[in-house]
Amino acid sequence: MARCPDCGGEVKYKAPFMVCMDCGLSFRRDEFEKMEKKIKQELKTAVGLSEEEKQREDREKKRSYYRWLMKREDED
Repeated sequence: MARCPDCGGEVKYKAPFMVCMDCGLSFRRDEFEKMEKKIKQELKTAVGLSEEEKQREDREKKRSYYRWLMKREDED
């Protein structure tokens, strides 16, 4: 169930808008998704990465480096 980014109330889809049932805030679906991503990013920044996310990030850095290295060796 979607939650209002302003008051935390329940949000329902009333074409073509998403409407908060508590405060009446309304926005389009794409605006809602942008706000949701922004809020999640702010929370991650405030709380920090979990151990699993740190490990995933480290693995991705290693893979990226490996791809770069293999590409460089192919060019030589």
